[in-house]
Amino acid sequence: MFGKKVVLLERHSVVGGLNSFYSKKGIKFDVGLHALTNYPSPQSGKSSPLLKLCRQLRIPLDSLDLLPQSHSRITFGTESLRFDNNFEYFVSQVEEKFPKERDRFQSLLSKMDEFPAYSIDAEELSTRDILKESIMDPLLSEMLLCPTCYYGSARKNDIDFPTFVMLFDAIFKQGLARPEQGIRAILKPIVSKLRELGVKRMMKSPVQSIRANGSRISEIKLENDECISADFVISTCGAVETEALLEPSGASSASTEQGCFSIMESIFVFEGSPRDFGWDETVVFFNDSKTFSFGEPEGPIDLRSGVLCMPENYGAPDPGSRESKVRITHPARFSHWTGLEQNSYESEKALWEEKILQQGLAYLPEGKNQMDAFKSKIILRDTFTPRTIKKYTDHTNGALYGSPQKSRDGSTAFENLFLAGTDQGYVGIVGSMLGGIAIANNRILRPD
Repeated sequence: MFGKKVVLLERHSVVGGLNSFYSKKGIKFDVGLHALTNYPSPQSGKSSPLLKLCRQLRIPLDSLDLLPQSHSRITFGTESLRFDNNFEYFVSQVEEKFPKERDRFQSLLSKMDEFPAYSIDAEELSTRDILKESIMDPLLSEMLLCPTCYYGSARKNDIDFPTFVMLFDAIFKQGLARPEQGIRAILKPIVSKLRELGVKRMMKSPVQSIRANGSRISEIKLENDECISADFVISTCGAVETEALLEPSGASSASTEQGCFSIMESIFVFEGSPRDFGWDETVVFFNDSKTFSFGEPEGPIDLRSGVLCMPENYGAPDPGSRESKVRITHPARFSHWTGLEQNSYESEKALWEEKILQQGLAYLPEGKNQMDAFKSKIILRDTFTPRTIKKYTDHTNGALYGSPQKSRDGSTAFENLFLAGTDQGYVGIVGSMLGGIAIANNRILRPD
């Protein structure tokens, strides 16, 4: 938009990375998109990050055809907190279920308001430590951690406080929505804008190495041996992955901690609507006890907690719905799934797929009693594992949220190489895109 010649290198055949799409037997699937956070609410007004993103990219918000969530839930054993896109409703739920925590919860909200979460100098604090100081009832703390960890934490059993504040704002204060056409509604206008602006897009062009010369990057070498030179390089493939591409080896003394949180997700396509079974919620974050354990499991998958999403419950009910999806996500162990031979991989995936369905439906109203009826309506199943994430993104350990170490200003050891996306510390679709925009604006267009 500002006179720079831009080349976009994409290792896959389609755009989107961790938020992409595919088709199977004529049915379209989103990868990653459970919810688009930061839905512009009356509370956020013109300060909504999503509105800011659309203004920066010059894409009309209306073109996304966003459908707001109906309502969602956090369930720990027999205790639940419900929320929708009205933040006051969530506050009332907390005060109703945890009346003794009312004043302390309000103080926590004030602390989050005052904390400079979006600053590149934001201090990397432990959210667990802050919640322990702020909230007396540990159950409330655990319930607040669950959605924020699942939507953006690279830390084991914790989330850094800046990310917690950003995600709390995005999920609860602003809210959840989904484009009617899924992730394609976001990717299509961006691709059209790239084409309009003359960006050269090179698909299926994995980078073989990033060559350094002193304090600068001199050129990028592709796996087909083509070399590209540039004044600036923005890498969105991850901090660990970027360091591994540097040539000569050891050109940077940086050593970023590897992330290890990955997931397994099963998607069940069925005839009709979730509301046919009395299921009208959009997202359910569930945990089987009062203590939340988050991170890489010791076994193949951790069924103790997870996220269930019903995409067709965004927006008004569609009485003519012919098919819908239930998506269920759990933490999974990368080394287990990558160590299996293909036949064993497929058979074990099918085995766990059935367990995932049994576990997930148990958290829906009358889900256990409707198991057989639901299964009779299933027309297609599909499951991806950490092995799938590694295959299509090349993320080390199939890590969903990159490294626990973040570079909020995007800086690296090289003056013309910058990180954007998850390892910059801005998570989710909206956050990672705004992070990339900030790099372009602050480090390239108007450098310090």
